[in-house]
Amino acid sequence: MLGQIKMLTIEELTAEGAYLNGGELGDVFLPRAEVPKHTEEGDSVEVFIYLDNLGHATATTKKPLAQVGEFALLRVKEINKVGAFMDLGIEKDVLAPFNEQKPKMRDGYSYLVRLYLDNASKRICASSALGKFLSKSKAEYEKFEEVDLIVAAKTDLGYKVIVNEKHFGLVFFNDVFKRMYIGQRMKGFVKAIHDEDKIDIVLEKPGIGKVKDLAEIIYSKLEESGGYLPLGDKSDPDAIKRTFSTSKANFKKAIGGLFKDGRIDIEATSISIRKS
Repeated sequence: MLGQIKMLTIEELTAEGAYLNGGELGDVFLPRAEVPKHTEEGDSVEVFIYLDNLGHATATTKKPLAQVGEFALLRVKEINKVGAFMDLGIEKDVLAPFNEQKPKMRDGYSYLVRLYLDNASKRICASSALGKFLSKSKAEYEKFEEVDLIVAAKTDLGYKVIVNEKHFGLVFFNDVFKRMYIGQRMKGFVKAIHDEDKIDIVLEKPGIGKVKDLAEIIYSKLEESGGYLPLGDKSDPDAIKRTFSTSKANFKKAIGGLFKDGRIDIEATSISIRKS
């Protein structure tokens, strides 16, 4: 329950706040300023539960940036002799102990971390040693299976990503056709799994289905733009990438299909909806 958002019942209302039924935790205190208006004893309230500086179970109605067991990009607010304190979006900051910092954190910088509950203190902590929280089981994915991604780091080869919150994968730079940043969540597709569970990920849906989907996106963009777009066969690849987050090769395949279907006309640097 600690480090989680839960619905708790109000047992008692006082001048200082509300005491909630925390089950095994006992009474959980919700400060008066956060007690919803017109609330009565017996009502339920959605809260995030943590331990205050004295070790008392405390609740807040504010939504944290992450719960225990989740990954999140958090900013370091202060570093002292015990570790780095990171902004969790609530009154209470979360500690990243020095032995959980990989790399060593710097004040004012943001890091992708996993929240966990410290066994000894029962306090919420953060760790940027992400690998220890991933699955030890063999990576078993179908080729071109759609997966959830969290961008974890930028490497010399591309972007290291967390796949389905279980395994590390890599999106090579030549497969990146949209802006990527640490902590970003997106969909991707498994391209290949190599020895030692190295997973290659691509961001676009492979095969003919991808081109058909892209063609419909381009046509919708044309309709929104009055039937004309200044992008064609000879356009700059970066301009195509900025507009459609795709490669020039896939763009040309998509507009070629639209042209064959009689839906658009193509010029060197533009496309337009074909008039009936």
